[in-house]
Amino acid sequence: MTKIMKARKGGFTLVELLIVIMIIAILAGMMLLATGSATDGAEATKIVNDLRNLKSAALLFYGDNNVWPTTTTITSLDAYSDRPIIMASPVRYTSYTVGAEYTDASGVSRINIGFSLISGGNGSGGIQRKLAQKASDTGLLQNASTEGPYTGGLSVFMNMR
Repeated sequence: MTKIMKARKGGFTLVELLIVIMIIAILAGMMLLATGSATDGAEATKIVNDLRNLKSAALLFYGDNNVWPTTTTITSLDAYSDRPIIMASPVRYTSYTVGAEYTDASGVSRINIGFSLISGGNGSGGIQRKLAQKASDTGLLQNASTEGPYTGGLSVFMNMR
């Protein structure tokens, strides 16, 4: 006697469905990691551009007034910029700082300008890592009155001269 086997009905087994769901979850996770990294890189580039804008405005201020702007007169740089230096909305930086003049290793007088990043906002760890990677190419500095390259933290500076 031969048993007649019934043909399998179309459809997926539970194991097959679970495997497909796991593959989709892995791909979605990889996509989110790549997107987050790109967002941090874009924000770091925005911060570098804001610093360059601040530096250019400070250099124009110096050309007109023969003195460097101070931390208290930094709001007057708006007149020298193509867009407002101190942005009310969105608030992107907590404070702006002009460092004291100092002499670098080669005997040249220098002065730095920069700002403090918002902790948890544009001061997140991923953005700080991207800024540290860009430090040597863009001239980002760690402190207001030294030449040390930016390695992380909520304050970032650029040399004005």
